[in-house]
Amino acid sequence: MDTAVQVCVHKPGQRTRLTGVHFIMWTLPFNTESIQFGEDVIEVVDPVTAAAQLLRYVEKEEAVVLFDALLCRNARNREQTLNDLHELLHVAQRFPGKLKGQWALQYTREGTDSAMESRLRLKLVTNGFQCPVVNHQIVHPQTREIWFADLAYPELRIAIEYQGFDFHSSRASLAHDSRKVTALQGTDWNVLPVTYEEISSEMAWNRFVDTLTTLMRARNASENYFVA
Repeated sequence: MDTAVQVCVHKPGQRTRLTGVHFIMWTLPFNTESIQFGEDVIEVVDPVTAAAQLLRYVEKEEAVVLFDALLCRNARNREQTLNDLHELLHVAQRFPGKLKGQWALQYTREGTDSAMESRLRLKLVTNGFQCPVVNHQIVHPQTREIWFADLAYPELRIAIEYQGFDFHSSRASLAHDSRKVTALQGTDWNVLPVTYEEISSEMAWNRFVDTLTTLMRARNASENYFVA
């Protein structure tokens, strides 16, 4: 985006010529909220409308990340449901990025935790794997502790954990992660950690793919787990 400010208007006549301002014609209904900015109060569009307007600028894979963020597991930050997004993207009106959003919707999942986990899930799918379950709940049979696998293939008892630097940089988070891995492995789950390097490096990613494929075959996975 090459402008500092974008202003949403309903009608062409509401647009003016202001340096550094880009006017977006938006005929769909939208809500606004007031934001205090210094001594001024600015009306901003709701997050869902803002996401729909951003579709024209982002790659289709990042549109999935954008939608996932609207449907995140944190109830305080969740803005929408999958059905709400479906209704938005299947209205009769056309708008820039609509087809991209419809493509992204089929790969969007509710209950995600982070953008990198969303990118990891999408990378698995685009590399031929069945889409894993997001934040699959696992109850330890002895301790009754509840754990959530970032990504999982429950029938194969395979969990994939994204090792994000921010979350795992503290002693408490490292201890939590260690307990989680130990607990899952103790219930016959295989846990595969994934770092940013594995996602961004072709060599590291190919190594991870080989490991996951071998593990799936060892677990007698059907060919349905390997989508062409």
